[in-house]
Amino acid sequence: MYKLYLDKQEDFICEVAVKNASLKDAFARMIVESDDLTLMFKGEIKDGKCTVPIKRLKGLLDENVKGNISLEVIVEDTLFVPWKEDFVIEHHTDVKVKVEEQKKPSKPTIEVRPIREQSISVPARQILFICEKVGINKKNLPSKGKDFKQVLKEYFKASPEFIKESKKYIQEAVMALK
Repeated sequence: MYKLYLDKQEDFICEVAVKNASLKDAFARMIVESDDLTLMFKGEIKDGKCTVPIKRLKGLLDENVKGNISLEVIVEDTLFVPWKEDFVIEHHTDVKVKVEEQKKPSKPTIEVRPIREQSISVPARQILFICEKVGINKKNLPSKGKDFKQVLKEYFKASPEFIKESKKYIQEAVMALK
């Protein structure tokens, strides 16, 4: 199946050999036939090479139209049809867009967890919050000791201004763990 394009001009090129005649005044034409329309494109033959420019078909034919395409060569007033094939019309350049349903943004949620002792310091609250996020609680603290130490190490690395009273903040956080 030969492909013709809606959005691209192209040249049909082939070699032509004629026996017992001269190609001096020979010429070619391409015939494109669909159920609704017949188009003809003029070509030329030079040094045994046949070239037929096929213009963009946008506005003439629609995508997925099928039909027959044939090359006619006229040599010394005699018509030859050396090539014939089925064709289909396509876009050369294809852009596809997939639009998914636009979802409304969800409303922000606020998580509030009461802390047993409201008098604990901000650093202890932050440590407590991090522990809860990584799943450290009073029951599993002995088994998650390494994780707890890593939380503390990272916290005080990021907030070195609290290192002086780190023991106090750690105690407050451990007391407030659920």
